Amino acid sequence: MKFKTIFALFNAILIFSFSFIFFMPFLLLGAEYSMPFWAKNWPLFLFFTAVLIGFNAFFISNWRLFTLLESEDWDALGALLEARVFGKKHYDRRTIRLLVNTALLRGDMGAVEKLEATLSKEKPAALRRDAVLFGAARLLKNETQASVLFLEEFADGKGVENPAWITFYHAFALVLVKRAPEAVARLEALLGSRDTVLASLSAYLLGALCAPAVQPEERDRLVALAEAKRVELFNRFGAIKWAREVERAKNEIHVVILSRILDEASAWLLGTAPAA
Repeated sequence: MKFKTIFALFNAILIFSFSFIFFMPFLLLGAEYSMPFWAKNWPLFLFFTAVLIGFNAFFISNWRLFTLLESEDWDALGALLEARVFGKKHYDRRTIRLLVNTALLRGDMGAVEKLEATLSKEKPAALRRDAVLFGAARLLKNETQASVLFLEEFADGKGVENPAWITFYHAFALVLVKRAPEAVARLEALLGSRDTVLASLSAYLLGALCAPAVQPEERDRLVALAEAKRVELFNRFGAIKWAREVERAKNEIHVVILSRILDEASAWLLGTAPAA
């Protein structure tokens, strides 16, 4: 649905709803009783008016942003967002995430690096909040050792929007730099995550990549843990439901970046049906 259509439809719904509520006392009670009613409840009318004005102000102030998103003009959108962040110093969650996502779509890693440096200096709390995005971007550049150092700073999860995912990315980076044994405890802690895609990725890394790097007795334990989680998820979802779960997870750019390993994990999870 077009942005302008959504804008007009929302306005129509709001105006109709407010009009219905406003005139309902006249229809049910008549003018004689409805006027005293509104005389006592006039703040409600002001509230409705404020909602309508606020809604329109939000859309109008972001009109260009929404139209660029609708037209998928990523270069113009990136320029607009960079002006907001670097020029006007808007470090809110929505703007930061949209700028990172747009930069990654354009393959503009320089914009992500510049943003990371700016936040580190100007707004460290915002960098910590969105550390998963910046850690994922570093791995996308194949800067594995630098990724480990960056993710270690935020590995405690404090102030991070997705603490479980920062743990996973840290563990994944450790695996990539051949420090798999150090990743084991972190990945084990994620097996019970309510995020089933995260749990499946953690199980796959444990069984396929960490197990071969540890001692034989530990290897057997990790393979058993991974297999138990695989069976659990297989029984719970099956192929069709799992595909939907993966697509839902891919609404987040930090999951999209993991598409290759997520495909491997999904093939592992669904490859062999567990024995009845």
